[in-house]
Amino acid sequence: AEEGTFTGTWIASGQRQVLEFMPNREVYTFRLQGHVNLKNNLAKTKDFWSECTGLWDDKTGSEGRCAWRSPDGEKAFIVLRGRLMEEDIQVTAEVVGGTGNLQNVEGIFTFTWSSVFTDPNTGSLTAHTENISGEYYIP
Repeated sequence: AEEGTFTGTWIASGQRQVLEFMPNREVYTFRLQGHVNLKNNLAKTKDFWSECTGLWDDKTGSEGRCAWRSPDGEKAFIVLRGRLMEEDIQVTAEVVGGTGNLQNVEGIFTFTWSSVFTDPNTGSLTAHTENISGEYYIP
């Protein structure tokens, strides 16, 4: 068994697609890619390339699914919950599995986007955080 804590940063960019849903209710899908840099290892890895997709609803919040890929090709699978694409709102994330050295990994972490920029004309989306903080366990 292995367990530990990790902290780090994450910068991601991508696209969002607004859905016509209801008057006065913003709903969109999003897809982000970016770099996760951890100060402590998650298992044996500090750097990951992230790919995420999700649904944002300004009334009910958001859910997202991410795959973080290490330089060696191992993956950690992440579930995001909360108001995902807003500045200064804490997001809770759960690590629900992985591949290679990250197989069967479990964990939880939180972060707050320090900046989120969206361009309504192009649908581009960029977000950055410096306060990832969590723990993991590999049975």
